[in-house]
Amino acid sequence: MSRVSIIETQINEIPFVEEIYEIKQEELNVTGKVRIAFPELSAPLDFKFEITPSYPLKNYDSESITFRNSDLVELKHVMGNGAICIHTSHNIDLRKKLTIDFLSLKKWIEKYYINKEDDTHYEHLIYKEKVVKDIYHSYIFTDVNYIFTKGEFGKVYLNELSNGTYKGKNIKNYIVQSFFTQGKFKINCNWSSWYIKSSPTNGGAFIYIDDAPALFGKFAFNNWEDLKQFIPHEFLKFLHEFEKNNLKKYKGTLFPIFIGYRTINSEIHWLVTPIEIGNFPIKGIAERLEGKKTGKWYSELENDKISWSISRNSSYKYFFGRGALTSKITDKKVLIIGVGAIGSMVAKTLVRGGCKYIHIADYDVKEPENVCRSEYLFNLGINDKIEELSRILSAISPFVELETIDNHYFNSVIKFFYDKKEIRKEFVKSIENYDIIIDCTTDNDLMYILDSLKLKTDIMNLSITNHAKALICAFNPNIYDFVINQFSNVLKNDVEDLYNPTGCWDPTFKASFNDIAVLVQMALKNINGLYENNLRKNNFVIKSIESNYKVEEF
Repeated sequence: MSRVSIIETQINEIPFVEEIYEIKQEELNVTGKVRIAFPELSAPLDFKFEITPSYPLKNYDSESITFRNSDLVELKHVMGNGAICIHTSHNIDLRKKLTIDFLSLKKWIEKYYINKEDDTHYEHLIYKEKVVKDIYHSYIFTDVNYIFTKGEFGKVYLNELSNGTYKGKNIKNYIVQSFFTQGKFKINCNWSSWYIKSSPTNGGAFIYIDDAPALFGKFAFNNWEDLKQFIPHEFLKFLHEFEKNNLKKYKGTLFPIFIGYRTINSEIHWLVTPIEIGNFPIKGIAERLEGKKTGKWYSELENDKISWSISRNSSYKYFFGRGALTSKITDKKVLIIGVGAIGSMVAKTLVRGGCKYIHIADYDVKEPENVCRSEYLFNLGINDKIEELSRILSAISPFVELETIDNHYFNSVIKFFYDKKEIRKEFVKSIENYDIIIDCTTDNDLMYILDSLKLKTDIMNLSITNHAKALICAFNPNIYDFVINQFSNVLKNDVEDLYNPTGCWDPTFKASFNDIAVLVQMALKNINGLYENNLRKNNFVIKSIESNYKVEEF
């Protein structure tokens, strides 16, 4: 039995398929038409279908069967070519998969055609991202603390990120640093100061139109003329003056236009199209009064195609929408002391978890041999650990405010003066500016001092035994005694089989990145749960026993 016959037979057995016709094997795909009818439908619906050779398996992330009806493009989840967006269950049996997919089509008809339901989540406008001068361009924006008004326009300041490849082509990536309105008001985007303080590398223009520039509310316009009703003449005049003033020096340079509109919950999305200076899509129209030219001119949009670029909303809630730590940690001011193997992992995890305020302290230098079991990079060479880690963390999150503490503050200053009453008051006051302090130094002297200061802020100490057999997490006010007791009397800690570096530096514990990371991540998961659920912060130990891990609270 041929593949076409199997497909035709199975579709005929589906109860709500009234008719199947014009089914045939094309060069690769099986195509045909079906008529769908069931009691809730006032009249049958016809769909073209196309099945690729990979069916019943998916093509990448897309279904390998397509249903089309170009008369339904106004409805939700229908593409411009009439293709219905369905997501169905996995099944490797062709017959069963056909039944599943046709049932998904039926559910779509019930939900969007019959009941005209709206989704609670927002769907972005549909448009084809185009290359300009054989290069893709992407523009990443975020929230601003400002409410734009309809028709407001001005300049956009951009900063170039790393370039790369996208769909086999070169791509240039930019973030929006700020907007500058015609009223001379500068609006910074809500990035961290790392991204805001750097000098802009590029510029563009913006116009906020409020309503979505789209057909049926979902297909972005693809011609400039379609935007006539949305874009005021004042903005076109602004573009004309800009082009005229910059034509001689910057002819051929791309100048991105940001078109903003409101989505859900008053959020703004920006569509972006780069236009070439010297080829702006505007033309001069002679003004007429009672049929006679007045000698004045005004600008109007040309009948010209729009080349939409890639634009992404990277607001904090979307950036961390797929997984963040509790806000009872992320909104706190965190100090990490010691950013070696443990500390660098802690810092990186907190940043990936959405932490907004992190300060790091360490006196040490990153050497090449540090890379294999911590979060540093070989290609950055030899650096102070805190400086390199700051760069790495800022490259991960554009929302974390990072500061580095004087290299010797915790190694020398505090140790020199911790028992001097007046000076002690000053650095206690300074340290208590932090909500959470994480000591990853394995420095027993510092641990003793921090414990003895009786600080009001939360302090925790993280340390690992040799060969990563156990991780100890202790909270104030019982850090020093607990940790010393665990290492000295409770846990079996091999102090002989250590890694001895070249020279007379202190030996360090043996463990791979994987060994350390498993313990650190389990500890942070446990700590996150304590904060999230407002639980008592009891000291705990995570033990590794033959690749099994056990958390013991004290």
